Amino acid sequence: MLTHIDQKNRPTMVDVTEKKTSLRMAMAETKLQLPKSMRSYFSGDELILKKGPVFQTAIIAGTMAVKKTHELIPFCHQIPLESCKFDISVDKNLLVSISCKVKTIFKTGVEMEALHGATIAALTIYDMCKAISHDIVLKETKLINKTGGKHTLLDKPTYGLVLSGGHSKRMGEAKALINYHGKPHAEFIYDVLNQYCDKVFISGRESQWKDSALEKLPMVFDKYENAGPMGGILSAFDHAPDANWIVVACDLIYFNEKTVQKLLAGFNNSVIATCYKNIETDLPEPLCALYTPAAQTVFMDAYMSNVRCPVKVLQNIKTELLDQEEGINLANINTQEEKKHATH
Repeated sequence: MLTHIDQKNRPTMVDVTEKKTSLRMAMAETKLQLPKSMRSYFSGDELILKKGPVFQTAIIAGTMAVKKTHELIPFCHQIPLESCKFDISVDKNLLVSISCKVKTIFKTGVEMEALHGATIAALTIYDMCKAISHDIVLKETKLINKTGGKHTLLDKPTYGLVLSGGHSKRMGEAKALINYHGKPHAEFIYDVLNQYCDKVFISGRESQWKDSALEKLPMVFDKYENAGPMGGILSAFDHAPDANWIVVACDLIYFNEKTVQKLLAGFNNSVIATCYKNIETDLPEPLCALYTPAAQTVFMDAYMSNVRCPVKVLQNIKTELLDQEEGINLANINTQEEKKHATH
């Protein structure tokens, strides 16, 4: 049944009363081809005409369009917007790429807002440039990313990895099997990730979880000996080199849906990793991060240089760093004393 048609085949707005509020993001892109005759009007990255700076004006127009989407598309909900950001770039052939990224904390998503914003920004560029040339072509408009609802759409398949290959020597028992939420914690993290990822795997040594509750879950076995978390991450990249990977350590006992939602909403596919910032050191947290396929080469180069610390890898590359806001806590539990304090 179509969502905007009721049981009597009458048009209707979707009822979102029973849906849960969550952080939702959408990014859309429109491409626009300028003629060669416009090359002389560029000043750096901006197109300057008598009417003013074209791209800056397009961003203002696109932002206004995002805010008015519900007024122009009949069954769109009026959505409280948390963020609206544009990026406009031009290649050597004067092909303009306009991206519009919108975020909300609401019961329904912002795909239409992002698509509307990108389209109106492109039309604004056309309007400002048509006096010089009508040989301007509006090309494809498409949704690039969408997160926070029933379905996650990124630029590539998104897999989840629960790192559980450690020996838990300081804890004295397998951290992956400790029951904090009614089930082994690695399985709890697996279930959370499974709501957002195309596939999820447990990372560990071969036969490590034989005859345990984790044995039934899909596995990626560590192929790199004595490499710690680096070995698990590299093994995942080897398993699916063309996927985005959300990597989570099994000892993050406060890991929850909000942690994943913000990671996805903050996803930047132009950098190696989107990750949280350590609240004490301001360094990137590599064991709760979303990696693009480009990370495989970076991590392998580090491994071949005998670097075994993922933090050091991320320190030397460009990352998208996210703050640990209220409801997100990446504290890890490594000893019985820490476990005692965390569970009381």
